[in-house]
Amino acid sequence: MEGELAETVGLISAVRPYPIDAGKKVVLSGLIDYFSERLGTENVHYLLIGGDAATDFPVPLHAIPKPRARAALGNVMRGAGSGRASLQESLLRSKQTGEEITRVLAHLEPDLEIFDTVRTAQYASDAGVHKQICYLDDLFSERYLAMLRAADKYSDVDIQPLGNFAEHVPRALRPIAESKIGQRALLRAERRLVERSEDRVARRFRRSLLVNSHEADLLRRRAGVGKNQTQSIPPLISTPIRTNRDYQGAPEFVFLGLLSLPHNDDGLRTFINLTWPKLLAERPDAKLRIFGRDPLPGLIAAVQQHPGTVLLEGFAPDLSAVLTRAAAMINPLRFGSGIKLKVIEALGRGIPVVSTAIGADGISSGPQHGVLVADSASEFMTHLLDLTSPAHNAAISDAARNHFDAKYSREAVFALYDKAFALP
Repeated sequence: MEGELAETVGLISAVRPYPIDAGKKVVLSGLIDYFSERLGTENVHYLLIGGDAATDFPVPLHAIPKPRARAALGNVMRGAGSGRASLQESLLRSKQTGEEITRVLAHLEPDLEIFDTVRTAQYASDAGVHKQICYLDDLFSERYLAMLRAADKYSDVDIQPLGNFAEHVPRALRPIAESKIGQRALLRAERRLVERSEDRVARRFRRSLLVNSHEADLLRRRAGVGKNQTQSIPPLISTPIRTNRDYQGAPEFVFLGLLSLPHNDDGLRTFINLTWPKLLAERPDAKLRIFGRDPLPGLIAAVQQHPGTVLLEGFAPDLSAVLTRAAAMINPLRFGSGIKLKVIEALGRGIPVVSTAIGADGISSGPQHGVLVADSASEFMTHLLDLTSPAHNAAISDAARNHFDAKYSREAVFALYDKAFALP
């Protein structure tokens, strides 16, 4: 280890980690879990921009006012409009917000300050650079580039550039992102701006962290920094209680994820429209069960074309029984970035995964790792039908569990976090 772990930590974010119903929240709640175990809950402070004083939060929560709508509009013109800052930074910037973050951190005097993405990194003080880490999540510049390429390649893609950040966007600005022309123009501009911000953060912070090792390599090359300054860390997934797989050969498959995310919505619609009818021709008794919140109208319409065989189940807090019986989890993404946490969660439960190469990016794949890659309808069908063999399914299931234990178990992730968050 390069140094000692801090005694107190402050995490600054605009995302409430609970309930844990999206990948971003999995990561943030995992950080809270890690620091709580290492330091004690009373020494972990969460500064939530736009939050309130919730009584059910597991660590001390500090509510930070978010920018008012009028201020946000002005910041867009001064920041994103002039090319000095990305849209997401501009929309989350205000003098009042910055002053309150500074006041709370000065009062707490944490040994370690963790800023969640470039949105909050803009509030890091120069005086504390020696104890500051930026968690970048994914490279948003790469995410936006992938969305633009997908929009050029597939005419039916709804790229929704605001994504989960829409709640921080004034209503007056949201129509800009609702037309295809507006979407693409917004993404092109934001990609360039956020790339500059990512590179700037990589150079300025003592350490920047991403979940995808490929993206960490790319950022190091772009920003001209070393391996110690920009690293990748795996997400901390709550290790599922181990149960014996009870797969008996039924052609039942599952999908997990927030359904309003563009890559999830697009991948599922494409799979249902192109691959599912062919699979049903081979196995009329097949079922696809989709678990997640906020399905978009296009996905609902696609599901309605296959009554009884494709099921929208909503959000389920406990999927143990369903996943124990399922043949595989599918991840048919046509675009995206970062690491797909649903894949890691499936590995932890010993569920075979069939994914596109894009969906498995950053995760070791192959039968020996429990992740089978398919980039065409025929490849998807072959893997899914093969996995209805209980013997083959059991072998891939064992490989999935071994993969999780070696790389994503609590012990493995804690060891990597100890190094990544150590103070010099």
